[in-house]
Amino acid sequence: MTLAPRHLVRICIAALFIAWLTALPMSGMLLTHEQLMPWFLAPHVCVLFGLGRLAAGMPAQQLQQLIRIGLIGTVGLSLLALELKGGWSIPLMVLLGIVSAPVSLRMGQYLKASERPIVFAALALAAGNLLALALGLAPLSPQLKLTFVSVLLLFLLTPLGPGQPHRATTPTHLPQLLIYLPFIFVFQIVSGLMYGGLIPAYEAHAVVPGLEVIFYGVGAIGCLWLVKYTQPTAMLIGVVSALAAFALWSLLPSGVGIHGAMFFMMAAAGIIDLLLLFLVLKQTDLVRAYGYGVGVLCGGILVGHLLSMALGGAADTIAFVGLILLNMAVLSLYLPRKGAETTAADDAPSTQDSAVRLPDALTQILSDQEQQVLRQVLTEKTYREVADALSISESSVKTYMHRIFQKTGVYRRHQLLELIRDPGSTLHDVAQNPAGGERKIGVA
Repeated sequence: MTLAPRHLVRICIAALFIAWLTALPMSGMLLTHEQLMPWFLAPHVCVLFGLGRLAAGMPAQQLQQLIRIGLIGTVGLSLLALELKGGWSIPLMVLLGIVSAPVSLRMGQYLKASERPIVFAALALAAGNLLALALGLAPLSPQLKLTFVSVLLLFLLTPLGPGQPHRATTPTHLPQLLIYLPFIFVFQIVSGLMYGGLIPAYEAHAVVPGLEVIFYGVGAIGCLWLVKYTQPTAMLIGVVSALAAFALWSLLPSGVGIHGAMFFMMAAAGIIDLLLLFLVLKQTDLVRAYGYGVGVLCGGILVGHLLSMALGGAADTIAFVGLILLNMAVLSLYLPRKGAETTAADDAPSTQDSAVRLPDALTQILSDQEQQVLRQVLTEKTYREVADALSISESSVKTYMHRIFQKTGVYRRHQLLELIRDPGSTLHDVAQNPAGGERKIGVA
């Protein structure tokens, strides 16, 4: 895939927030590893949910003003992070959790407005973690590193460009996202356990500190296709990777085992984070979807981190709890999906009755997949919407439609619809001689 310069700029701008999040409030790399993450996450989660609930109905101009204020506040508070010590650290992190929530939404807007949101999201996740790693390894003072990553956040004020998504004017239902949110929450509890237990154990044995973030990017980019077209499979790979991580941690709690555990866990985190972003970015109402989705993600990390602190970092106990939670995560996804599948099955007859019926002569010359695509297209869906409905790529939809046009001899959607309504003898002739589809059928 070739990326134009403007695409690279957009990815880098989105990656800046991820690098800031990784380097400052989440891992505390620039805060000498103080245990301040819960003080950041708790208000951050509350404000994200508030944005999802309240800001979805806010006029776009007011929302953008709120984002600008949050961005300026985030930069200012970040620059103070190394200056305020002791009792000032906690209030600063609380304020940072509040004002940075609209900035997180701004990153989502950048991804949503891009030409290929999920591809840009995967690249931004990988690039943001690599930038945080580069900051950690750079021979610069902590003050200079913090200034660099904080001030660059101001690039998020750059206009989104002509691809800026329109705000939804009516409430948007989020069925698929809501189905996955219980799984995301429970999985992120496991991820929080990793932050609290596995990372300290890994740092004591790490041959190359920071190498683990590469595996996060590998997980996100490596499962990009699966996340786009078969979300349950991507979810399963993420869960299996996490299970492998906890198994290695339990069986070989040092050396190669602890390295493998960390690498598998980071890959799993990359997959599941990308899965959530995919579910969020495909929604019409980005504000509501982002607030609820990312709020649940951060809430799970918070609960997992607090649970790890309560367990005192005991590796065996954390691994045991993690394995239980992973099974609960899969169960939390399976049960709602079964209910949804049952409901869909019950509704299937009525849906089929309302679908476009194809004449027998047309079904004789079209394959089953071509018939499915044609029925979807004739309901006034775009090729992208047809691809999403059938879980295939947009290019595949175009290929099927090209074959349909060749076989029927018509080259416009309205001509196909007219042909189906009044096929006459011409369609019968095409069915008898599909190769003759090269000629155009005279349809008004």
